[in-house]
Amino acid sequence: MRLLAFILSLSLLTGAAPRPARAAADPSILRATLANGLRVLVVRDTLAPVVSTEVSYLVGSSDDPAAFPGMAHAQEHMLFRGTRDVSTDQLNTIATALGGDYNAFTRPTVTQFLFTVPANDLDVVLHIEADRMRDVLDAQSEWADERGAIEQEVAMDESQPGSDFFNDVRVKVYAGTPYARDPVGTKASFDRLTGTELKRFYHTWYAPNNAVLVIAGDVDPAQALAKVTSLFAEIPRRDVPTRTVAHLAPVHRTVIRRVTTLPYPLAVVGYRLPGVSSKDYVASFLLQAVLNSERGALRSLTTHGLTIGSGFQAEPALPESQLCYAVGAVAPGQDPWAMTERLESIMARYAREGIPADLFEATKRRVIADQQLSRNSITELASDWSDVLAVDKEPSVEYEVALLRGVSLADVNRLARAFFNPAHAIVGALTPTYRAGTQSTEKLSETLLPQRPAGNVTLPSWAQPVITNFEVPQPSLSPTVSELPNGIRLIVQPETISHSVFVFGGIDTEPPLQEPAGSDGVSTVVEGIFDYGTATVDRDQFQRRLEALAAREDAGARFSLQLTSDAFEQGVELLADNELHPRFDAASFQAARRQAAGNVAASLSGSHVIALHDLDAKLLPAGDPGLRQATPKSIAAISLEQAKAYYAKAFRPDLTTIVVIGDISPPRARAAIEHAFGSWQAAGPKPDLTYPSVPLNAPDMIKITPQTMQQDAVTLTELIGITRDDPSRYALTLGNAVLGGGDAGPLTSRLFRELRMNAGLVYQVNTSLSIGRSRSRFEIAYASSPKNAAQAHTLVDRDLREMQRAPIPQRELELTKASLLRRTVVDASAEDAIAGGLLRRSIEGLPLDEPAIAAGRIKATTAEQIRDAFARWIRPAGFVQLTEGP
Repeated sequence: MRLLAFILSLSLLTGAAPRPARAAADPSILRATLANGLRVLVVRDTLAPVVSTEVSYLVGSSDDPAAFPGMAHAQEHMLFRGTRDVSTDQLNTIATALGGDYNAFTRPTVTQFLFTVPANDLDVVLHIEADRMRDVLDAQSEWADERGAIEQEVAMDESQPGSDFFNDVRVKVYAGTPYARDPVGTKASFDRLTGTELKRFYHTWYAPNNAVLVIAGDVDPAQALAKVTSLFAEIPRRDVPTRTVAHLAPVHRTVIRRVTTLPYPLAVVGYRLPGVSSKDYVASFLLQAVLNSERGALRSLTTHGLTIGSGFQAEPALPESQLCYAVGAVAPGQDPWAMTERLESIMARYAREGIPADLFEATKRRVIADQQLSRNSITELASDWSDVLAVDKEPSVEYEVALLRGVSLADVNRLARAFFNPAHAIVGALTPTYRAGTQSTEKLSETLLPQRPAGNVTLPSWAQPVITNFEVPQPSLSPTVSELPNGIRLIVQPETISHSVFVFGGIDTEPPLQEPAGSDGVSTVVEGIFDYGTATVDRDQFQRRLEALAAREDAGARFSLQLTSDAFEQGVELLADNELHPRFDAASFQAARRQAAGNVAASLSGSHVIALHDLDAKLLPAGDPGLRQATPKSIAAISLEQAKAYYAKAFRPDLTTIVVIGDISPPRARAAIEHAFGSWQAAGPKPDLTYPSVPLNAPDMIKITPQTMQQDAVTLTELIGITRDDPSRYALTLGNAVLGGGDAGPLTSRLFRELRMNAGLVYQVNTSLSIGRSRSRFEIAYASSPKNAAQAHTLVDRDLREMQRAPIPQRELELTKASLLRRTVVDASAEDAIAGGLLRRSIEGLPLDEPAIAAGRIKATTAEQIRDAFARWIRPAGFVQLTEGP
């Protein structure tokens, strides 16, 4: 969870071979430092046949040369652009065939490269990372292509509503230090940057003695370490510069009142708290958790209807400090300045009177209980350990827990007194001014196109199996499925990787089909009522009972519970009380309705929401239930009796699935669920929740002009005639992955290769295919500078028509099949993902083993079947084009 940051220097061992050391308390953990200084940690986690690797280089945006802000970010991109031994095309082909998660992040002090793949592909991933650590191309020709894409990322970042305020705060608070520079970079900087300068930066910082490698998953630690040694040990160490400590000037009170492109007024009060190098950082983390507690004064602003959202938020911690904010979003039309005064009053009271002792102890218990949760996700486990070692500079997660236990109430109160000083606060009152509109746009013009590379990509011998071997390990899931007398479907999947249990529940509801005429938004009001406690205990009492169990709970049409296994029965009773007996009193209803109206008003003030509604209006016929739209006026007209009636009608046990996963036996889980939920009964026949079929849409165009947008964000959407029962959906799914990535990700999809890798026109491009019971959609989305939008659109159209014209070449088909088949394994590498998949398939009426069924069908699909499916279902001239841009 990347919770903490502390100080401990891990010595680099020397010698001809690695010197491993096992943690005495946990034999599943193996550590070593190679002779070249590379620190390695292997954690065995058998949740799924999956492995996650994370290489953290101890260099980040704070190490950018002053003349080149964004240098570290650019170098992160260039590690995907080939090395001396592996070309860009080879790297992307291998990564796509691996079928997992493949990403990287540049942070202020580290740059991290991540893979999550089937466990039997670890050898391939380690080859890639060793090759990138050994050297990188940084060729000027590759940078020329990548520069266009990274500049689109900069434009996308600068287009985010509200980003100008938080960037200004960063510059103010960190003036005169590297942290004041733009960490993403600027177009001007990237236009000056060359491949030669990138290579110099790489050789300065990218070295084994400046890196940490974490491997987590279903691996044998000793064998994994042996493979690391064979691939990484000969990479030479380099002298790495000593980091300069930033000397921060005092922060003086600053008030910023300005208009904003956010769709709602926002009040912000910022403070600079201790950073990861401070002995007070652990206490600071706990203080932040208390301030963001459900029972805390900040979150209670929303419960009491004073805000539509509030809490305490933190930016990533730096060695010297951490920027944190008390925030409160108010409904459109309200003055955010009044809320800044209220926020400052709350923070002043905490500084003056201290944190309530019971709230501190409850939060501390919950935070400590949360520490074992990373075991329930292989990717999160690798990520947590990487942050502990590379960012926090601590020896282990367990050590961080020990430090947490040592934090006292006096510690957090001392920090509150010291740092929540109005003389050092950054106060922001941000008022929205923009309302989006729509207009027509003319047909896009043709331009000269780059050519697609011809021929197959020849892979190194160590990577050949990722395409030739489709046999991947399957998750060993064996859920126990039963039906309770009242119709609840119960699915239990025991997992003993940690002493935690998750409960995920869902009721099959479709508000557009179930909300009575004239009651648009009643479902939103009902969902809000679950936040106010139960019929017998108010919100404060209910939260106290959850805190006593160190549990997290949500109720509604989708509900969940997270806690340790020893508290399972008590937690389920609380969940059921909230789900079955919501607090339908006048005060709770009025507060929920007020908040729902504010949220809807804010949503309808946002240009993107308006754009999506306009898009739906072009796709669907007039009067279709999918076009129903709640408004502040419709919500204000809803009565308490209408809310109760909707709840009674829509919340039915015979439309409910509950999934229990974790350290629990099926009999114990059933006994607890049946005891708590058994009295729940349905009234009347089941509703028909299938949307009516609709005619295919006509082509059209929509243009939205948000105030902040520097790019044209283009979405091409059309209705398609296929439904879930048609067997050609598997061919269409596979073809979608070839074209734009789909669920497999875009890395070597045709559109990504054309628009990103070859032409540098976009930062991201993807396709999505949604096949439903009665209506389905196909969508292509990308963002580019306005001057390149026509060229990008023409490429998209060309590739789409090519899918209909010619069968996919065999090698390309094998690559995509390998990717999708491996993806099914990676998708089951976290308990919440496993449970979420089971819940979704149950509610949608699909077989619980649908991923395995789909894998078999996809494996057997031919290139001709894909061509025919695209020719039958996809209409290149049938899109509604939505453009959001200047």
